[in-house]
Amino acid sequence: MTHDRWTSGDAELSDALRVLYAAPAAQSYWDALESRILEHIARGHVHSGWWDELVDMIRPGLIAAAALVLAASLAMAHSQRLEARSAYATLIAPTPTSIEASTRAASVGDGDMAIHLLLSR
Repeated sequence: MTHDRWTSGDAELSDALRVLYAAPAAQSYWDALESRILEHIARGHVHSGWWDELVDMIRPGLIAAAALVLAASLAMAHSQRLEARSAYATLIAPTPTSIEASTRAASVGDGDMAIHLLLSR
């Protein structure tokens, strides 16, 4: 395995990127950058870290969390209601056992009885 890392295509690409990312030569760019920095400092709005930006997101975040808790609570209550209704229906009207399954199980040997019982359901 050879490393053909510096081929002519890479040199051309490197030159193009060097031109693209080169520092501006015009003095007006640097003067404008300096004035923007000094204006920012003069305003006195200094960030102590990235967490300062999170302050603006507290209220929307709490509202979204409350909405999710409410939705989860409603879904859980609905699920419990359906489960209770299903359990009540099972107790009130149990499903009758199939006579066909019991007669088929009696006619089959002991080894195949479980398989036939499962397949008959």
